[in-house]
Amino acid sequence: MTIIRSADNEQFIKLAKVALISTGVWIMPITENRSVAFAFKIYSLFMKGSCVMYFSLLFAETIRLIIFKYDMDVILASVGVLFNAAKIMLKVFIYLKYHILEHFEDVIEKERALWNSDNEELKALYRTKVRHCNVFVITVFTSSLMAVTALQLSGAFTAFELAEYSKANNITIEPHVMYQSLFPFSKLDNIYWWLASQALWWWVGLSYNTMTHAVFAILLIYSATQLEILQIRLRNCIEPEFSETPNQMLIKEKVVLLRKVTQDHKYVINYVNHFNECTKYAILLEFLLTSLDTASVSVNIIKMKGAELSWLLSFLVLLVMQISLIAWTCNEIQVQSMAIADAIFASRWYCLLDKEAIAYVHFMIVRAQKPLLMTIGPFGPMTTASALMVFKAAYSYVSIMKE
Repeated sequence: MTIIRSADNEQFIKLAKVALISTGVWIMPITENRSVAFAFKIYSLFMKGSCVMYFSLLFAETIRLIIFKYDMDVILASVGVLFNAAKIMLKVFIYLKYHILEHFEDVIEKERALWNSDNEELKALYRTKVRHCNVFVITVFTSSLMAVTALQLSGAFTAFELAEYSKANNITIEPHVMYQSLFPFSKLDNIYWWLASQALWWWVGLSYNTMTHAVFAILLIYSATQLEILQIRLRNCIEPEFSETPNQMLIKEKVVLLRKVTQDHKYVINYVNHFNECTKYAILLEFLLTSLDTASVSVNIIKMKGAELSWLLSFLVLLVMQISLIAWTCNEIQVQSMAIADAIFASRWYCLLDKEAIAYVHFMIVRAQKPLLMTIGPFGPMTTASALMVFKAAYSYVSIMKE
């Protein structure tokens, strides 16, 4: 029988799990009820198919606009949406190809072990990190919701205005608003069907954008949290009274503890390095597209007025929030990995007169000298300074575009 995991051990991933379920890519059982499980399977297939269809129709419409030589602003807007959709598709492909989503099982198991322990300091730290995860996912969802909803409302408002104008003047107008996906019929003559398809793309874009960012951030916060937990375990390894009453049995206990901490440290190092290898080019794409999008939106905000201005402002907020949160989570990995060495020196490890224990300590000190990094492709680490580089690059693009 399939074991359904307790929600008490899923506090760290609670909101990320909701995001994964909403996109249909949650891979673990969600219920023992067969009817509900079957319904979710159908929904999962529908969402995955809709995501592929969404990207295909965006691509087809972009090609059509280029072939028929539409206005350059229209083409560039379509290309921008297409690239952002490609970024989301790339992340989903990476998560599925490299089994990234299976790491949520590790998160759940680690959380179960933590709640079963009697270390209140670790539990307090974990509760703080749970709040960080919840704030992150809520922030990404809210900013995404504001952006895509503003796009839909401003587009629908413009579409109805164009429909009235085309009827009054007996002319055919092709609207280029909302998601510029291929639609086989006249958009204004079949406006409600067209808006229904746009509503589907609204849900696909909102859910997949939230999910891809939530998965990335939660797993990085989890890694940084494991590093902080190791620091606490190291600092508390040698009690103040240990040097006064050392005995062979107690020393053996500390050696076993250090061996376990050394293994856990190696696990986190391997995990972060693997995660970076899988996602570094997705981070590079995020870095480049955010710079271009920020510049493009900033220029258009200066030009635009009315309903479309609200969409541009919402999109700008989304871009700033996303790149800032990604940079912060990546930066935390670097900071916490380097703090391991400080925790070792604060642990009074020199009181252990045991060769094996000292060897474990030396291994961890050597490993901690090389910080763990999430990189922007092959071009260096992703940190909070990298987010500033995005905004500086965007400013440079704005200057060029204005000229």
